[in-house]
Amino acid sequence: MKKVEVKRSGWRMWWMALGAIPLLVIGLDVLTNRRITNWLREIVFRPEDTQIYEPRDVIWAWGLTLFAGLIILWALKELFIPAAVVETRPEGLALKLRGPFRPVDLVPWENIKDVEGGEIDDEEDALPLLAVEVNNRDGLPDHPWGARWLDARVLGVLAQDWPTGPDEVARQIGEYAVAAAEEIRKKRVSSVWREE
Repeated sequence: MKKVEVKRSGWRMWWMALGAIPLLVIGLDVLTNRRITNWLREIVFRPEDTQIYEPRDVIWAWGLTLFAGLIILWALKELFIPAAVVETRPEGLALKLRGPFRPVDLVPWENIKDVEGGEIDDEEDALPLLAVEVNNRDGLPDHPWGARWLDARVLGVLAQDWPTGPDEVARQIGEYAVAAAEEIRKKRVSSVWREE
């Protein structure tokens, strides 16, 4: 029985880290010597229209620097040590629903009714997702991180940053669930024969 494990795409994490570098550079520039921002100000504005820096500019620069730094650190962490978003285990399906640095939610196989790939419209964009239909949503978050409740018992795990499509992941999860059920059945049958 081959374990199914889905992690975020390394390329997307790499591009996210690269995209945050200009934000970090601009924020640090405003906080230090202001070479880049002064140069941009001289190009964009006439000398008589330029404004001096105010305390709010420094506050924005600190916010921008911290935000960009956190994005870079998180993206590099996910690039080199990616966390599993979806993982099959003998006891159930582990889903990362509570955000970074939080434990996974384990949905027992008995509580899963169906798993399938699909799409959801989000502001006219079609987002791929893995739809997990559960019998009971006890223990699962009301507002999951990286997922949405599509229905009272259908959880849609967003899959736009996965290297494998949700249809293929759903097929692999189904195969694993069948194999896990077969293993449990074999253990039960063998334990019944040992008791006699």
